[in-house]
Amino acid sequence: MRGWLYYRLSRDEDEELNSLTNQRSIIAGYAEKNGFTIAGESFDDNVSGMHFDRDGIEKICEAVEQNQIDAVIVKDLSRLGRHRTQTAVFIDYLKKHDVRVISVTENIDTSNENDDLVIGMKQIINDMYAKDASRKIRSTYRQKQKEGIVIIPPFGYFKDKNTRQVVIVEEAADTVRLIFKLYLDGYGFKQIAKKLNADGVHTPAYYQQTLLGKNVPHTWPQISKQQLWISTTIKRILENEFYAGTLICHKTRTDKINKTFRFIPPEEQYRHENAVPAIIDRETWQQAQFLLQKRVKDRVRAAPGQKIHRYTGIIECADCHSVCTARTRKLPQGGRRVEYICNTYHRYGKEYCTTHLIREEVCPSRFRGQ
Repeated sequence: MRGWLYYRLSRDEDEELNSLTNQRSIIAGYAEKNGFTIAGESFDDNVSGMHFDRDGIEKICEAVEQNQIDAVIVKDLSRLGRHRTQTAVFIDYLKKHDVRVISVTENIDTSNENDDLVIGMKQIINDMYAKDASRKIRSTYRQKQKEGIVIIPPFGYFKDKNTRQVVIVEEAADTVRLIFKLYLDGYGFKQIAKKLNADGVHTPAYYQQTLLGKNVPHTWPQISKQQLWISTTIKRILENEFYAGTLICHKTRTDKINKTFRFIPPEEQYRHENAVPAIIDRETWQQAQFLLQKRVKDRVRAAPGQKIHRYTGIIECADCHSVCTARTRKLPQGGRRVEYICNTYHRYGKEYCTTHLIREEVCPSRFRGQ
C-alpha cells in the first residue's frame, strides 16, 4: 500500500502541539507500523486550511493524477482542511481515484462507509473553529484600529516592539521628503522612480529586509522585489496621509475565508489626527493632494523625459475657464522663461480668447493655496 504523508501548520495554532515535526513523526510512525510504503510527502507551513490553493495539496493532486499513491495520511482531518465543503469536495476527488484519507489520531478512514457521519461532523466542527478564530482575530484588530494603534507603519517609520513607539527612520524619511519635493516641482511618478533608481536610493523592499529582517510580500510586483522604485510605490507614498501625522484605519475590509474585498466609506473609517510624528508638513501634504486630484481631472501629462511644469493644470483662464498651458520662451539675453497662457487662445486663436500671459516666477504669490 502506497501512502502519502501530509502535514500543515497555520499561523494561529499551537506550534508546540501541532508542529510540523510532531505531525510528521506521528503519521510516519503510523505508516511504518501499518505496512505503508511512503511514496512521498508534502506540507504547508503558516497556511490556512480554509482554502485548498496550497503547494502541499498541489503535490498530492499531481501524485494522484499519476496514480502513485493509494492513501493520504494526516494527523487529523483539520490538517487536510477546515472548510467543510471544500474538504468534502477534495475527499470525493480522492475517492474517485481510489485514494483514501486516513486520520491517525481520530481513527478515521474515508474508505470505511461507517465513518461518513463522523467525517461530516468533524468537517462542521473544523469549519466553525476556523470561522470563530477568524472573528476573534478580526475583533481584536478592529479594536486596535479604534484606539489608533499602529499595526505596521509605512516606509519611513519603524515601530519598536518593546516600547511600541513609532519613530522616524531619518534616511528613509529624507527619501519621502524628496519624493514630495520632486512631485511639487513637476516630476511625474515615473520620472521620480527613474531618478531615485539612477541615484541608488534605497527602496521600501530594502528596509523591509535590512531593518525588519522580513522578505517582501509575495503580492509585491517582481520589480519591487529587485529593490527598484516603480511609479505605483511613488503614488502610494504621495497619497498616504500617515506622512502628515494622521493615522486612518479601517479603509478596507478583507474576508480571507470567503475571499472578498471592499473599500470602506470615509465616514466609517477611523481617523486619528497627530497620531505619529509627521515627516511632511500639512501645507506640503495639501499641495500634493491638490496636484494629484487636479492632474488626474485635467489629464495633465508631460512630454517623454520632461517635467510637468509646476502650475500646469492649476491656473485657469478668468474669461473662458480653460486650463492655462505652459510654454518655454528663449530670452534674447540668454536663458529661458516659463510662461502660462490660455489654452483656448493657444489652440484656437484670438477670436475666442486672449493670451492672459502669466510668468511662472509670479505664480507662487498669486496662486499659492488655490
